[in-house]
Amino acid sequence: MRFSWSVSRNNLPATDIPRTAGRDFLKTFSEATMYSRRVNLAGFNRALCRLALLALAATSPALLLAQNGAPAQEPFYLHDGDTVVFYGDSITEQRFYTHWIELYTATRFPHMQIQFYNAGNGGDRVTGGSAGPIDLRLSRDVFAQKPTVVTIMLGMNDGSYRPLDKTIESKYADGYEHILSSIQKSLPSARITLLGPSPYDEVTRPPVISGYNSTMTRFAEIDSELAAKNNAKYIDLNAPFVGALKRGIAINPLATQLLLPDRIHPEQPAHWFMAEAILKGWNAPAIVSSTTIDAVKTAIVDAKNTQITGLSGDQGSLTWTQLDGALPLPMDVNNVADHFIREITDIEQDLDQQPLKVIGLKPATYQVNIDSAVIGTFTDAQLAKGINLANYGTPMRGQAYSVRWLVRDREEAHYVRMRMFVTELKTGSPAEPGATDITKFEQALQAQIYEAAQPRPHIFKIKQVANPIQVTQ
Repeated sequence: MRFSWSVSRNNLPATDIPRTAGRDFLKTFSEATMYSRRVNLAGFNRALCRLALLALAATSPALLLAQNGAPAQEPFYLHDGDTVVFYGDSITEQRFYTHWIELYTATRFPHMQIQFYNAGNGGDRVTGGSAGPIDLRLSRDVFAQKPTVVTIMLGMNDGSYRPLDKTIESKYADGYEHILSSIQKSLPSARITLLGPSPYDEVTRPPVISGYNSTMTRFAEIDSELAAKNNAKYIDLNAPFVGALKRGIAINPLATQLLLPDRIHPEQPAHWFMAEAILKGWNAPAIVSSTTIDAVKTAIVDAKNTQITGLSGDQGSLTWTQLDGALPLPMDVNNVADHFIREITDIEQDLDQQPLKVIGLKPATYQVNIDSAVIGTFTDAQLAKGINLANYGTPMRGQAYSVRWLVRDREEAHYVRMRMFVTELKTGSPAEPGATDITKFEQALQAQIYEAAQPRPHIFKIKQVANPIQVTQ
């Protein structure tokens, strides 16, 4: 089987390490798998829906008590009004794992306003790099954004692509200590998350630099120690990434190798390995919404993070209006890349659950419609067990795609602004007044992101099918 991945761009900025290897194969799927960026808002009463969403926010899945008296899940790490800066090297500069995290947050918590900034720069070490020495980098690219949350992922370049020795290790630890003390001095109330560096690939084929991932795991140990010492959060990205690669190798070795074509810079789908680890480390809830309906009683048995009105029908046909408090992830299981990534990770189980369960239907086959879209054809047994709507082409998932494009545009705008200041450093060409104009554009896009992320009410219909052609799996 030939695998291709859909991406938003193929022209990542160059660094000291080539990143173009294997990139041509990315183009095939991109046009075929992209949803339209047009959003039809006609007839949608935003004000009424926002009032409903505020009510749903009070029963967000992150705050709900689990069934049978189990303790509530820990609240999501990010808060309404937070500003998050992702600091790092070229792997962060790719703007992929950061993209998935921002997209998840906007679609899962549309009632909140959280601003994200990517401050990655290719080739960076704990001492800085081509965009300036570390103190300039922190002042210009981190502190200027006044973040309440800062994540740091460094290490790939700090190992110098040779066997680890005490000099390399000490320079890394000392430099990281300086970064943390600088953040604590300038941003004393900021919450800091240290990210253990992503791997150098020694799983999918023999490495060019033997044992280099052991340097990354040693750096991860240092990160963990520094996090404990500085009251910061630590999340390991190396082990989850390596685990996903090993699962991928067992299914399709070539496709897995293409996820890290140069062994260092993951392609866009593989950044989910890191985004998933970070989101889980931040207590991200799995539930988009959860609905259980009793067809015998025509009654709502359970409704989490959703409001259901107008339920009517019987054991052979049901209809209702549903307003969820969130959107599913824009991942399409019919897309080869999305399917493969979900197959070798726990994204669906841990981050993208939108169950619909209907009990008490007459033995038969049923068609599930949302608005004018046919979602699938299912047996009464399948519906009684429950289906995960996040796996199907629902209007809600289509809406999430429109949010994705806006997130991408805002990320690119901020990247251009940051590079203007780097160019100013290198050439003396002033970043202003253009940088201020781009900031205004970013702010406009930020408002559009959360406007587009506001969930909308949808009409659900379940009706019996006399002669089904095929049952949806």
